[in-house]
Amino acid sequence: MVARRTLLAAAGAATATAAIAPFSPLSPLAATARAAGARLPVRLANNSGHDVVHAYISGTDSSGWPVFVSADGVLNRLPNPSTTVTPIADYSIALGASGSAATNVTLTDYVIGGRVWFSVGQKLQFFVNPGPVPGVVQPALVSSDPNWATDWTFCEFTYNSANLYANISYVDMVALPVSMASTGSGGDQSVSPLPTGALAAIASGLRAQHAADGAPWERLVVTDASGAVLRVMSPTHSPVGFGTYWDDYLNRVWSHFASTPLTIDGQGGIGSYTGTVSGDAIVFSGLDTNGVPFTRPSATDIFGCASGPLYNSGADARGAIAARLAAAFNRGSLLVPGGNDQPDGVPPSGYYQDPVTNHYARLVHDHADIGYAFPYDDVGPTGAAPVDGHLQDSAPTSWSITLGADGT
Repeated sequence: MVARRTLLAAAGAATATAAIAPFSPLSPLAATARAAGARLPVRLANNSGHDVVHAYISGTDSSGWPVFVSADGVLNRLPNPSTTVTPIADYSIALGASGSAATNVTLTDYVIGGRVWFSVGQKLQFFVNPGPVPGVVQPALVSSDPNWATDWTFCEFTYNSANLYANISYVDMVALPVSMASTGSGGDQSVSPLPTGALAAIASGLRAQHAADGAPWERLVVTDASGAVLRVMSPTHSPVGFGTYWDDYLNRVWSHFASTPLTIDGQGGIGSYTGTVSGDAIVFSGLDTNGVPFTRPSATDIFGCASGPLYNSGADARGAIAARLAAAFNRGSLLVPGGNDQPDGVPPSGYYQDPVTNHYARLVHDHADIGYAFPYDDVGPTGAAPVDGHLQDSAPTSWSITLGADGT
């Protein structure tokens, strides 16, 4: 398994190239029936309860150049500006009132690392920075962003000659619900949206968790002027740090595995590695750590799964072990029964049982039917059903995306 990740890039207006990094498909399905044709009918439906909704389709073309798709399905290559933070042309696609007929857009070419965005009430603002390849400044999860007070959401996709691969994700935030459906050589597929009331319930749960442990969970909740919840951000986008939040858990883990072996199966043919704590690091026998030992991670390392000892070293044994260790930290599953055997020793019912855990992820999984809540949420017992909320087809004939909690 490989992580489905959406990571925050630099959000400063003068330097950002993307507020939230573009998506690339994890494991593109090899074309089995035939290569996907370049034309793909896309159905954009508004079932949100809001009558003013705008959609955007962004990504890159097959050469890697940033594009926005206009309502006629044409891929518009963005000009390379001479100054930073240059506003792009308006490529918004107006949807009908809630419950009305869907808006149909036919893609006329492939889109790589794409997003379908929705905004309610007002349009989103996108910008572009100069470079050898221009960099798109997308909406960022920081209060200085011009889209901060706008109610917006997105889903991710790549559409190339091999397949359509599309997914919802809660790695960055939970916001307006999006569902998807497709037809094609893979049959009829669908992805469920966030259920009605889930956003408010997750926000309420985070506020309660802050009251219980004092950690800044409530700072992840973003509201509008009336106090209504716009979105709930993941801890990677917290406006304040989580400091020593994980210290007690890490102390207990390091103490336990000083004398108890920890075995992690890298899965996918990587093999298993067993280690114990030596000094300030968990040392796995026979594992090349590429010079970066598994020392105690910080809160940023754990929530982001990409830095410090949990950095992504690529498709190697160290990367596979780091992914599974990061998942175990986020789920607090190292000290529960079976926790010394990762990831097969602990079923999902054993996740998030420790008081020190990723409570954002806990609450997302309590209230969402499907969808990643942190970058390595695809790690699970061998043979477990996927939880990422994706659809994939080597020869799609249609793709529908619906804004709203009533599904496809």
